[in-house]
Amino acid sequence: MYLKIVRGATIGKAFKLEPGSNLIGRWDPDASAFPEIDLEHDDPEMKISRKHALLEWNGAALTIEDIGSLNGTFVNRGSRLEVGDKHSVKAGDEIIVGKTFLRLEEAE
Repeated sequence: MYLKIVRGATIGKAFKLEPGSNLIGRWDPDASAFPEIDLEHDDPEMKISRKHALLEWNGAALTIEDIGSLNGTFVNRGSRLEVGDKHSVKAGDEIIVGKTFLRLEEAE
């Protein structure tokens, strides 16, 4: 499974999801933020928190939760996710973090 940028600074860039936890955010050693999905260079307006959201993948089911971001996390342009509430997602779903739009895609 991949998470691909569909709107933002680097359209088409893809991140391979690993089994387990996949942190979405911006790399910052001073804040101990080392995300698997590092959007540091894809977020010129810095609307994505260092530790923004967490994707959990067990190989079959995939969930996302906002972990206290400033600008929120949205799935399929729905309501802002409540901090700590896990939301099921699947291939084809759109995830918005800051001003960056991402889409979940099956492995190529």
